Amino acid sequence: MTAPSFGVMHDFSQRLPLTTPSADYYAECLDLVVTAERAGFDAVWMSEHHGRADGFAPSPLVSAAAIAARTSRIRIGTNVVLLPLHHPLQVAENGAVVHAFSGGRLVLGLGQGYSPHEFGLFGVQRTGRTERFEEGIEIIRRAWRDGRTGYDGRHFSLPDGPFSPQPPQDAPIYVGAVAPAAVERAVRLADGMLTYVTAEEDLYGRYDTYAAALAKAGRRADTFPFVWTSVAHVAGSADEAWAEAGPALAYLEDQLRIARGEEKPITVNDLERADFLVGSPAEVAQRLLAIRERAPFDHFAFWGRLPGLSVEQATRATELFAAEVIPAVRGD
Repeated sequence: MTAPSFGVMHDFSQRLPLTTPSADYYAECLDLVVTAERAGFDAVWMSEHHGRADGFAPSPLVSAAAIAARTSRIRIGTNVVLLPLHHPLQVAENGAVVHAFSGGRLVLGLGQGYSPHEFGLFGVQRTGRTERFEEGIEIIRRAWRDGRTGYDGRHFSLPDGPFSPQPPQDAPIYVGAVAPAAVERAVRLADGMLTYVTAEEDLYGRYDTYAAALAKAGRRADTFPFVWTSVAHVAGSADEAWAEAGPALAYLEDQLRIARGEEKPITVNDLERADFLVGSPAEVAQRLLAIRERAPFDHFAFWGRLPGLSVEQATRATELFAAEVIPAVRGD
């Protein structure tokens, strides 16, 4: 089994109420990405959501270009661009520009979206989004591969013409997937799969679905990466790690509660510490090793700065994870 790679995620969100101007907060997070690259992380991932009061970044490819200018080695991924909210040719162009700035380091992660609020915000119908998503991926692939814009489909009809700049021919496209049908779609259309899950038992189910979809499609796990994104935080002791991460995790869970329309707020006291990869480096490494025996993920990425963490806390956690957790899991 090949050793896994590791990444950090940044969505540039703050825990409400906002206390740091956006320009300062973005600058701090960019510095944290540079720290992650120097520490030895393999990738950085940006998410996309809209209409959020906490500053959740709505433009992952813009963030990717900024990161490309500040780094030289680390892979830069989107997790994910909500493709049905955008014109696919524009996404193809923006992604190609990031490839040009970064020397081909972009991993374009795409998802079809789910939030009625976000679709309504852009005046886009949710119905038919799966078909538009699939056509959009085909448009991006054709433009990148052939250097042409022409396409004739049910939802998009594009006149033929030149497309530039062209990214590398092996420029990867990953797809975010959770439900079985989405996993099968990812295996059929993409070069790798992204999934977000915190509970270990849920991860095992999703990995089994991924493995079954690969077998059904005649594809191999060693050529189709399984990227697991989640929450992790390390500090000198388990209690210190939880004291730093607990309020941030409660905030994240409460945001999901709001999205579901539930009324009762979620606090730290409602969380089960065992449900999260939070602890000392040795504890987190042991858990990752045990998890990988059951679900051999190819890449693991986690929040590089949980909402509410100071720059100092996030920096220490990033460097400690790189120095002690990654070597232990890789067997270095």
